[in-house]
Amino acid sequence: MLRLLLTLLVFPALAAAQCAMCKSAVQASDAINFVEGLRSGILLLLVMPYLIVGSIGFAIYRAYRIQKNWQQN
Repeated sequence: MLRLLLTLLVFPALAAAQCAMCKSAVQASDAINFVEGLRSGILLLLVMPYLIVGSIGFAIYRAYRIQKNWQQN
């Protein structure tokens, strides 16, 4: 993992090259709806891992809290 981060810091062109398909698709399209849809898709892909991890964390916290209250009674 550290090796990948160092590579992307040393060679930022490699990191920018990963978005070439999206960049060319946006530049080729004049439709605002396409750009809005692409932005929504990126946000969805960005938010989902946080929602999943947060939900799992909340479920663990709730189970711990219920078990702690059960043991006290």
